[in-house]
Amino acid sequence: MASVVMISANFHPYLGGAEKQALELSRALCERGVEVTVLTRCLPGLAREETVDGVVIRRLPAWGRGLVDSTVFMIGAFFWLLKHPRRFDAIHVHLAGSPALAASLAGRLLGKRVVVKLGGGKGIGELAVSETTRAGRLKLKALCRLRPRFVTVNRELVGELAEHGLGAAEVVIVPNGVDSRAYHPAIADEKAALRKELGWPGGLCFLYVGRLAVEKRLDMFLEQLGLALSKRPADAFVALIGKGEMEPRIREAAEAAGLSKRVLFLPPTPSISRLYRAADVFVLPSISEGLSNALLEAMASGLAVLASRVGGIPDAVADGGSGLLFDAQDIPALREGLTRFLTEPGLAKRMGRKAREDVLARYDLSAVAQRYLELYGFQSS
Repeated sequence: MASVVMISANFHPYLGGAEKQALELSRALCERGVEVTVLTRCLPGLAREETVDGVVIRRLPAWGRGLVDSTVFMIGAFFWLLKHPRRFDAIHVHLAGSPALAASLAGRLLGKRVVVKLGGGKGIGELAVSETTRAGRLKLKALCRLRPRFVTVNRELVGELAEHGLGAAEVVIVPNGVDSRAYHPAIADEKAALRKELGWPGGLCFLYVGRLAVEKRLDMFLEQLGLALSKRPADAFVALIGKGEMEPRIREAAEAAGLSKRVLFLPPTPSISRLYRAADVFVLPSISEGLSNALLEAMASGLAVLASRVGGIPDAVADGGSGLLFDAQDIPALREGLTRFLTEPGLAKRMGRKAREDVLARYDLSAVAQRYLELYGFQSS
C-alpha cells in the first residue's frame, strides 16, 4: 500500500485555511487507499497520537516561541523521517516554512520524493515573510539547492518563486479542492428554514468566511455597500464569519456606513456548510489571495461571488458567469457589482448555479487528490 507523510506545523483540531486543506486532502487520499501520517506540533492539551477519519496524526514535541519553536519542530520532523523511512513513500509539506527544509534534506538523503505546497497570496505568504529575516533567506537558499517539487494554487505564486530565487525549481499548479458532497446548495425551502433557525433576517445575504484581516478589506467593502444602499435602498444584510485583529475597525466601518443593524458578526463554526446554504452572495474583496478554501466551499454551496481579481480567484470565478469580479484598486467597480446584486432579481441565484457547475468540473476534491497521487509518483488507487 502506498503511503505519504504530511508535515504541517499546525493541524487538526486547529484549522486555518492551509490546515483545513491538508486535512481534507488527507481524508481524500485515505479513501483512495493511501496510508497518510501527519507530523505536526504537540500543543498543550492534545494527545501525542490519534487517528481522525483514517489519518494518523503524530504530534512531535515543540516548545519555546518563534524561531526556537520552529527549530525544535524542524529538527524533530527531520529525525522522525530518518528513523522511519519504511513508513512512507513520499513527503508532502504544507507551507514553505522551516519544516520544508527538514523534509527536503531528509528526502534527498533517503531518495524520497518531496512536495512543498505554498500557501497565502503573493506578497503576504511564507516566501515574502521569509525574505524579512536572515534565517528565512538562508532557508530559501537551502531550498533552492535541495530543489523539492513546489506546488502552487495559482500562476501568481509561480512568478513569486522566481522572484525569490527559486525559479529553477520544478513548479506545478494544483488548485485547492472542495468536498462537493459536504458543500452543496440549499434544496427547496431549506434556505428560508435555515434563516429562521439562525435568527437571520430576510433579504439578500452577503457572506464572508475567514480571518478578519487587513488584506481582506472588509471595512472598505462595508463602506461601499453603505454607499450603494444609500442610492438604491434594498433589503440586504451581511454575515461575517470569523475572528481577527481587524474586527474593531470593521465594526467602526459598519457604524459609519449606517449598517450596524445590517451586519452580523459571528464566530467560526464547524457547522459552516449550513451558513453557506443560508446565504446568497460570497464576498472576497482581498488585496491578495492564494485560492481561498471558503471561496470554493461557497461556490460548491451554490453561492454567487463578488470578489477582487487577484491570485487564483479569476481562475475559479467566471466574471459575469459565476460571479462579478473587479480589479483590486477599482473601488467604483466593486460598488457597481454590489448595485447589480441589489437591483437585478435572480442574478445571485443564476450565478450560484453556474458556480456549483464550475466547481464540480474543476475543483472537486477527488480530482485534486488524483493529481497529488501523480505528483507523489503513485499509481492510481
